[in-house]
Amino acid sequence: PDLIEIHGFADASEAAYGAAVYCKSRSRSGEVSIKLIASKSRVSPIKRLTIPKLELCSAVLLAKLVTRVISALKLDITNTFLWSDSMIVLCWLQKEPCYLKTFVANRVSEIQKLTNVDQWRHVSSHDNPADLISRGVDPDRLSESSLWWSGPEFLTHDSYPKRDIPSSVIQNDFSNELKNSNCSDSKCFSVFSDGVNNFTNGLIDLSNNYCKIIRILSYIYRFINNCKNKSERKKGPLESGELKVSELFVLKQMQNEHFVKDVNSLRKKGEVSKESQLRNLHPFLDTNGLVRVGGRLGNSELSTDRKYPILLPSKARVTHLILQYYHRMNLYVGPQSLLFHVRQKYWPLNGRTLCREIVHKCVTCFKAKPVVCEQLMGALPKERVTANFPFNCTGVDFTGPFSIKYKNQRKGVCQKIYVSLFICFVTKCVHLELVTKLTSEAFVATLKRFFSRRGKCSKLFSDNATNFVGSNQELRKLHSMVKNPDGVLSGYLSSEGIDWKFLPPRAPNFGGLWEAGVKSFKHHLKRVVGNSKLTFEEFLTVTTQIEGILNSRPLVPLTTDIEDLNALTPAHFLIGRPINSIVEPNLFEIPECRLKIWQKLTKMIQIIWKRWSNDYLCNLQQRGKWFFDKNNVRIGDLVIIKEDNMAVCNWPLGRIVELFPGNDNKIRVVGVKTQKGFFKRPISKVCLLPIEKL
Repeated sequence: PDLIEIHGFADASEAAYGAAVYCKSRSRSGEVSIKLIASKSRVSPIKRLTIPKLELCSAVLLAKLVTRVISALKLDITNTFLWSDSMIVLCWLQKEPCYLKTFVANRVSEIQKLTNVDQWRHVSSHDNPADLISRGVDPDRLSESSLWWSGPEFLTHDSYPKRDIPSSVIQNDFSNELKNSNCSDSKCFSVFSDGVNNFTNGLIDLSNNYCKIIRILSYIYRFINNCKNKSERKKGPLESGELKVSELFVLKQMQNEHFVKDVNSLRKKGEVSKESQLRNLHPFLDTNGLVRVGGRLGNSELSTDRKYPILLPSKARVTHLILQYYHRMNLYVGPQSLLFHVRQKYWPLNGRTLCREIVHKCVTCFKAKPVVCEQLMGALPKERVTANFPFNCTGVDFTGPFSIKYKNQRKGVCQKIYVSLFICFVTKCVHLELVTKLTSEAFVATLKRFFSRRGKCSKLFSDNATNFVGSNQELRKLHSMVKNPDGVLSGYLSSEGIDWKFLPPRAPNFGGLWEAGVKSFKHHLKRVVGNSKLTFEEFLTVTTQIEGILNSRPLVPLTTDIEDLNALTPAHFLIGRPINSIVEPNLFEIPECRLKIWQKLTKMIQIIWKRWSNDYLCNLQQRGKWFFDKNNVRIGDLVIIKEDNMAVCNWPLGRIVELFPGNDNKIRVVGVKTQKGFFKRPISKVCLLPIEKL
């Protein structure tokens, strides 16, 4: 058989008490057989005893009977389980006999000598075959009772029932048998066969520091030792031997929990099965019961730990804590170095993957090299993909300052000047205006000149102006003017019926249209002007020429047709042709029907918009980056706010307190609370800390 287990049941009543022993075997094909092999009964003593004491007597009888059965069978018993339906008895068995009164102490001491306390479990009365002994049963019913001959039904399964002892129910009965009369503060805890694993798992969950867990367990062992040996109490700092014993206990419990079949196979056969994932490592059990790698380095001069490292399961929490410990101890090394240091003593399964995961989730490493959040690139706004008049929906941005000189001036103080860029959302037409002062009146004058030349716009988009904040005091003024418009600016915008919309702060990717326009303007300006100082008229001339060049750029590439020499440009929507195109001959003298001329002009405009729809609009279909859906950030997530003008180590830490979903319910803007206040930022400016949520 592949498995042999002994199950003993005990029960008592006022009339009698008894015990029954069953043998469970399982063949290699998985067939389970359960048979009654022994039973014993006793009549209750003449002296009246309480039911818990009678149950204790039945437990003593069961312990003696099981001991005799095991010695008589002479088989390799896999496990032994002892069952009682008395929670009070199970609670007594957890106590040291010295704390109990004489009657109970003597019997508890005898049971503890014959059996292991972890072998005792609780069973309900209707599943206890020993209940037939204590209460009695007719011979006819007994011969047909499957409970008596084959035991309870749950024995046919691999898992058995578990039940904790409700201390509030048995507190009085338990306390009455304690030697100390003052038992008001005494408590009872149940510890069954899985109690060791529960204790270990609970201890590991206390901390994320492996070294701290080992020290806590070492102090627990010292406390137990000092309680048992009061004359030889240990004091002072922990010794290396105590830490080694604690670590051995944790590692052994972890391996017994994750390598159950392999450990059993090694104990029985000395090798693992052919289906085991450990077969290529040739594992073996050392003298301490730890599973180590056999490997092929036995003849090398390496240390024992390096030749035969301790096996660590990949899914165990202890394995992750050990890797984190080595990661910190070696000053946050990379995955490859971390794996090298760990393998000096341990052999984690899937070690490379685990080491990469540990380094990737390390908060300290993440803070040194944070990665900003990403989300699928959103769809273009309606204003950009709907045909409309040029500059009806416009984006505005400022660039500068630039220095200009007075006319015929060689030396002296130069004057600062700024360039205001207006760009059409639909046609990408560009309009450049010079601004000499950063005041509301100057900006209103700029808007008036723009509206007089290009027409009024219904919507005006701009940055939130926080990108204007820098070392320059004038830029701070502009930020204040745009962020909090005074009566002059707000009054003018409202009177003109213009809707001014701001983008989220520190989100240049939201305004990529005008950011690209500013970049193109500076590209031409730096190559033309260089370090020279121009007068106002000269700077205005250069700016206007750059505007014409930008409006003559092709919106879409030229076709492959060699006869097609024209490309669609923003200027087509303004004047019907590129601004820098060759002058066409004068055809005014050629007589032609006026209606035909008007139809020709209408057809030209229709062709321009058709090319805009067929060629340019289709080119906007593809995404340049952020191709995949990502999990949305959530309220409560810890993040680091990216600051462009600050060292990475000084980026502030904050927590997401508000979300601003887009039309597709994707989160691309969040509200973050830090020590300095509340900030609204795009997710491209926040870095989500890799913290596991419990």
